[in-house]
Amino acid sequence: MRKTKAFLIVLLTTLLFGSCSTDKTLVSKGSKLDKYEYASIVQARNSFGTVNDIEIEPGIYDAVESTRLQMVGERRIQDLTEEQKEKLILVKYTATSTPDESVISISFEDYMTGKVVASCRASNRFALTRQRDVDRAIKKLRSRITSIWK
Repeated sequence: MRKTKAFLIVLLTTLLFGSCSTDKTLVSKGSKLDKYEYASIVQARNSFGTVNDIEIEPGIYDAVESTRLQMVGERRIQDLTEEQKEKLILVKYTATSTPDESVISISFEDYMTGKVVASCRASNRFALTRQRDVDRAIKKLRSRITSIWK
């Protein structure tokens, strides 16, 4: 009886933590992701609490760079040809970190049309420190981004 009770408590706790996850990946219907070859990170909107841009932006950059997409600096977009611009995706991210949870969302927007073709969201909570929450959320996000941009 005691083992059954302990098992149920562990099972319910696991289900509770799993159901609190806000991790998602969405791809817009009809989007042809294989046409994109270039990516540029632009316009970050953040609400970090005590976490700084300097602590998260390199992780976002590394996550996007780990895909097949070639990174283009925002200032170098004007140097691309029209054909290259048609293959360009803009990367916008939002990061929020509170003592309870760190959430990072990233969207991929077609440069020519402005249409969001894909988005990912990853979160982490219950780590010992806020920075560890952010690091784990970035790691989850990297996995999601890599699965989209193979």
